[in-house]
Amino acid sequence: MNPSGDGDSGPTTTGLICGSCGAESSPTAKFCGECGTRLTEATRSAEYKQVSVLFADVVHSMDIAAAVGPEPLREIMSELVNRSTAVVQRYGGTVDKFTGDGIMAVFGAPTALEDHGQRACLASLGLQDEVKRLAVEVERHHGVDLRLRIGLNSGQVIAGEIGSGAMGYTAIGEQVGMAQRMESVAPPGGVMLSASTARLVEGAAVLGEPEMVHIKGVKDAVPARQLLGMASQPATDMFVETLLTRGGEADLQEAQTAIERLAAAPNHEMVDREILLLRARALLAGARGDEAAHRDLLRQHRVMATRLGRLGYMATADSWTLRAAAAGASRLLAASARMSRKPGWNKFVLWSTAPKRRTKSDPT
Repeated sequence: MNPSGDGDSGPTTTGLICGSCGAESSPTAKFCGECGTRLTEATRSAEYKQVSVLFADVVHSMDIAAAVGPEPLREIMSELVNRSTAVVQRYGGTVDKFTGDGIMAVFGAPTALEDHGQRACLASLGLQDEVKRLAVEVERHHGVDLRLRIGLNSGQVIAGEIGSGAMGYTAIGEQVGMAQRMESVAPPGGVMLSASTARLVEGAAVLGEPEMVHIKGVKDAVPARQLLGMASQPATDMFVETLLTRGGEADLQEAQTAIERLAAAPNHEMVDREILLLRARALLAGARGDEAAHRDLLRQHRVMATRLGRLGYMATADSWTLRAAAAGASRLLAASARMSRKPGWNKFVLWSTAPKRRTKSDPT
């Protein structure tokens, strides 16, 4: 395993990938040249991907199992998986597998994502927030403490339909193992990043001081950093504006939680953060249809940006109303579409303002 957790880029494979050891063989090979496992046509779809891998694991899961029994444990884990899957998918990730007391998720495969590191960080923070809410219920009903450790690593993996059985889409490689090692050294309730992930999100995330940690399988200590929050404009824009564009009530609540997290995160550039917070709060107010609050926050932002001479912030201020209106329109269209599927609304049609793409079967 590469101690740094880095993954060098490589070409997309045109051969076959062994589902047992990950070795590449020629396109015509019937057996793996490294371990002898029979190769299948399904493995042709496997390819190299640049991704961020997330491992999440329940702290002291064996103790929880002994304390609550098998049936309550199944209920707890089912709820945890359901909530975790929703968070991962919200940020464009794919849940690769359930590990028995946690999950593995991948960002950047099968769909490539240039910002996979930021998305993995946002999902990690969202997971911890969700587990805290679930932990309150678990403590009340079962008297046990539910907490999660999360580890992230970024680099090159082999992803695709791997193996001769019905294994489904998965990712393998040393970068997956490094993510699991980062999880093992994360504090309860915390998120630990490898050096490669930390480099990807530096400037877009609030990170702890670099520390050297000892992990299984590596003789020397390796660098790692804790994820404390997301405090940069690119990350906040990506996740707040995406949520507001989707416009569901849960999305608006998640956006508000993220804004509050940004407000509480440590940041030495306090002035920039205050401008950013005003912008995010204005967008949220507009998406909720609170026009008075939207105008007031917009006015406060303009005053602060003008006083400090932040012309870059002023340049984007005029687009807020349009973005907020677009978010509101998105919610209205979604609600109308749901209405159209109800009995009695079968004749209701939503017309798009975009020109229809003509096909050969369309009348002239």
